Amino acid sequence: MNTTSRLLPALVCGVDDGYARPLQTLMHSIAAAHPGAVEELRLIVLDQQISDANRRAIRRDADRTGLRTELRPAPMTDPRYPVSHWVSGAVYVRLAIPEVIPDERRVLYLDADTLVLGDLRPLLRQSLGGRPIGAVRDPQNPVIGRGIQLPGWDKLGIPYGRDYFNSGVMLIDLGRCQRLGVFERSRQFLSEHPDKVRFWDQDALNWAVDDNWHRLDRRWNTFAMSSQAAQPGFVHYAEADSPLALLLEDEATAALVHFAGPDKPWQDSYPEGQLRDTYRLFHDYVAAGGME
Repeated sequence: MNTTSRLLPALVCGVDDGYARPLQTLMHSIAAAHPGAVEELRLIVLDQQISDANRRAIRRDADRTGLRTELRPAPMTDPRYPVSHWVSGAVYVRLAIPEVIPDERRVLYLDADTLVLGDLRPLLRQSLGGRPIGAVRDPQNPVIGRGIQLPGWDKLGIPYGRDYFNSGVMLIDLGRCQRLGVFERSRQFLSEHPDKVRFWDQDALNWAVDDNWHRLDRRWNTFAMSSQAAQPGFVHYAEADSPLALLLEDEATAALVHFAGPDKPWQDSYPEGQLRDTYRLFHDYVAAGGME
């Protein structure tokens, strides 16, 4: 094993069959963003009962890209946890990270609907200042009480106006999370307060962390806002806290683009634009079977 790779936290993704191909797209983007350095990175896939065919495809693309990839079985989601809209129970698979990955001190969790456009190594080396999680404030629901996250926040004792992070990209100090009981508290919250969950694991983690999180630069989790803004009837409700003009400017300097929400760039209905075209360069490459 390359000794340099031991210095960097592993990348982690969690998928079921519905997100296996987007994961492969993400893998190709990671390789393209690290020419000559992909061997320094490692990917651990939390495998929530994906098919043998998808496992073979993931391992094939790991070989093609040179990205060292390990699949680890992940437990099925507790059926008491609420799901809705476009998500399945797999949205909670990241809460199993401490159990499935007990041998890592720090990891970088990435949603499978992200695309890497810049070098991740500066982020992997970033200090968290003693906090358990590093994340980016959610651009569409940036503060408690002025969004639709954590309904009943006041009854939970959460102060109005507290920052709220997006869980699609998280740099996680697993040792500190264990000492603070972050993941245990998240699961407890989901079991005891399913009526106060709007954004699944994200609500639970924000409640459990209790504002003790490190603010990462927005370039590490840049929402594809230009695509969302192109949708008919789009309204940016967080304008006062997170101006749309700034979010659109962020796309030019993004190291990680996040296609959050129900509309995905691999769908035929996704709006045309540079972000969709960039995503499909990698996605169509996967569909074509890559270079032989």
